[in-house]
Amino acid sequence: MRIVLIATVSVLALNTAANAQAQGAASESTTLDTIYVTTPLRRASALERSTSSVTVIGEEEIRSAASPDLPSLLKHYAGVSISSNGGMGSMSNVQLRGMASGQSLVLVNGVRSASATTGTTSIFNIPLSAIERIEVAKGPHSAQYGADAIGGVINIITKKGGTCEDGKSACGSVTAGVSYPWGGTVSGDVRGQVNGLDYALGASFLGTQGYDFTYPDAWGHEPGANGFLQGSVNLSLGKDFDWGRIYADVLASRGRTEYDNAPSAWDAAPFNVVDTTTLSGRIGARIDHAHDWSSTVELTGGADMTRDFRRATPGSDEFETKRYGVLATTEKTFETDNATHVLVGGFEAYQESVKAPAAYAVSSRSLVSGFAQYSLELGALTFDSGVRHDYNQQFGDATTYNLGASYELVDGLVARASYGTGFRAPTFNDLYYPGYDNPNLKPERSETVEVGLNWQATADTQIDIVAYQTWLRDAIVSAPPAYLPFNVGRAQVRGFEASIAHRFDERWSGRAFIDLREPIDRSTGLFIQHRDRLKLGAEVSVAATEELDLSAKLLYVGERYSNAANTEKTKPYVTVDVMANYRFDDVSSLKLAVENLFDEQYSTATGYRSPGRTINFSYTRKF
Repeated sequence: MRIVLIATVSVLALNTAANAQAQGAASESTTLDTIYVTTPLRRASALERSTSSVTVIGEEEIRSAASPDLPSLLKHYAGVSISSNGGMGSMSNVQLRGMASGQSLVLVNGVRSASATTGTTSIFNIPLSAIERIEVAKGPHSAQYGADAIGGVINIITKKGGTCEDGKSACGSVTAGVSYPWGGTVSGDVRGQVNGLDYALGASFLGTQGYDFTYPDAWGHEPGANGFLQGSVNLSLGKDFDWGRIYADVLASRGRTEYDNAPSAWDAAPFNVVDTTTLSGRIGARIDHAHDWSSTVELTGGADMTRDFRRATPGSDEFETKRYGVLATTEKTFETDNATHVLVGGFEAYQESVKAPAAYAVSSRSLVSGFAQYSLELGALTFDSGVRHDYNQQFGDATTYNLGASYELVDGLVARASYGTGFRAPTFNDLYYPGYDNPNLKPERSETVEVGLNWQATADTQIDIVAYQTWLRDAIVSAPPAYLPFNVGRAQVRGFEASIAHRFDERWSGRAFIDLREPIDRSTGLFIQHRDRLKLGAEVSVAATEELDLSAKLLYVGERYSNAANTEKTKPYVTVDVMANYRFDDVSSLKLAVENLFDEQYSTATGYRSPGRTINFSYTRKF
């Protein structure tokens, strides 16, 4: 209760300061730069007029965070929950607005990245050093992206090239650091433009000895630290022509993770090391037919591969997903009187194939889809709509749609509402894993309604409030003793999110949020297990001197049920992260980041320890 009061007071304090500043600046007129996002509508659109909830995490925000990896970064945002089987390199699942990890779509540069066997993405294997920005579009977006976008879409956009800020044709940086638990990292990137060609190239390597991921009484516990090694490379190319643009993006990452899996009577040498390879790429061309009409064609590809083994022991288990696809869209804008209309039509097809130690009855599947969108801007009103039809050779057809509107009630105050449907495709494991399969499964389906308010009170203050409800049917569940998956579950998630961001003056700024959810299994009336119900966050940043920046983040996560019967709970926890960045000059800086400053002991997955105090010290040199 004390933490709830602290966070509530923080929000109120920020809000009071914001209102005071708004009154003092009422007579001033400030024009803010328009922020454009691509994820919600699968095309560039203004964030301030969005009809759905979108969070943008920029490059500077990523760089200044104390978080050493992507899972620990994402957990600090409203609507996002992370469940990890340990520390860096461990399996981590991301959930949006109370939906399961397989019901939230993760993209890399707009390209699907999930395993087709488990349905989840190896987010731990996507290095922060490769990321330029992250767009989190919450709510159903199956009308734009098809399967799995029930809870929302996380689009991870890697670093792009172009002219440097100081006008130079090339620029970049090198970072080297050490960490506790003992480890180190080195990364570098270069970007620029030569003969009209935009380019960006980056690479990173990190390693940590880690810690013991499991509690002593957990199944499979092995004493000793669980380490992690990872190497990655990212590349982006693009060139403009009189007729349009060609571009390409590639991310390749490979990590090795140790985990606990002690020998037993039925397996004297079980695997306890896994190599994970993540590949994502696209090559595309945009053709500008006219100033208000363009078309895009993309060829996409990706892979998620794992190999489990035990050192000095023969044999291994290998799982592999490969996905190849094509996307074609055309976008036309036209105006009538005071209205602007945008029409989008598209076609998407991809094939997934899998390999595993056990032989699946079916090892590949194809999907073909067509979609259309219509958007209208008429004065203070924005209206978005979309429909998509997917045909999957395994489970047949699925049609989804969405409707959304936003209206600027007064200057800076925008109300929005939306309704959308979504679906999740059964995975290969659901359908064909020998002994635990059901080839007659239907896709999960959802309906979501959302209403919200966004208030740009002043140039320095923004408040966002949203309430939503999702109904899920034909949920895929399994039960002992056979654990065969079947369609039966019906769920309902109600939620409320409120956030405020405020800059007090040139030195001080802060933000805070509250995230409430009620995830209910409608077949039993009980809470859904492993779902967050209350999360609070606050952050304060200060430019202490011209050279020194300081920041601190507080995160509170309430108790949640750890079993379906609601008889067991995880304890609530509080973490505090701090960061200090000292600039020697315009090109050199030192960063000290401490995650979980007070060494809070907590768990987000039964039997697994979450990271304790983690310290990272790094030096960055720009050129």
